[in-house]
Amino acid sequence: MKQYLFLGDSITDADHLFDPANLGYGYVSLLARRPEYVDARFVNRGHEGFTIERVLQMLRRDGIGGHWDAITLLAGVNDIPVELFTSHSRIPLEFSAFYREVLDLLCQHTSTILLLEPFLFDEPAEYSAWHSYIEKESQIIHDLALSYSAHFITTDSILRQAARQEGVDAITTDGIHLTPHGNTLLADLWHQAFTALFHD
Repeated sequence: MKQYLFLGDSITDADHLFDPANLGYGYVSLLARRPEYVDARFVNRGHEGFTIERVLQMLRRDGIGGHWDAITLLAGVNDIPVELFTSHSRIPLEFSAFYREVLDLLCQHTSTILLLEPFLFDEPAEYSAWHSYIEKESQIIHDLALSYSAHFITTDSILRQAARQEGVDAITTDGIHLTPHGNTLLADLWHQAFTALFHD
C-alpha cells in the first residue's frame, strides 16, 4: 500500500482535529477520495497556525515515522505575520534555515517530496502588503526544491487567476483559506504534479 504524508498549516489541517483517521474537509481529503488513490493511505499532520518553525518543532518532537512514498509540505503564510507584526525578523534568513532543516528530516523518510507554494489572494485589501513576502518565500522554496531534488508546485498565480475569473468568493473564504471549490483546484494542482512525476 502506498503511503502519503501531508504537512503544513490550516490549509492542510482543514479541521482534521488531530485525529489520524480524519483527513479534514480540504484538499487532502479530496485527494484520498479520488479513484486513483483509493488503495493508498493518506495521513494529515497539518496544524492550524503552523509556521515552518512549528512544523520543524513537531517533526523533531514526534518524528516522521518510517518510509513514505511521498511527503507534501505547504507552509509559509503564517510566517508573514511573524515578520510584519513582531520584532522578530523571519524572512528570508530564518524561513530559509527552518525550511532547509525540515527538508533534511524529510529526505531521511522519502525520495519524493512535493512542496506546495504558499498562496494569498488579492482580497481583502489588507493582504496586499503581504504579497512581496509570498514572492520571497516562493523563491526560497523553489531554490530549495532544486537543491533537494524536490518538486515545487506553483499555486499562487493559478489560484489568484481563478479568483479573478470566477470571483474571489468562489475560491477563498477570507483571502487565505479555501472554499470547497478552491480546495478542489488545489487538489487538482497536486494531482497533476504528482502524476507528471511518473510520466515524464
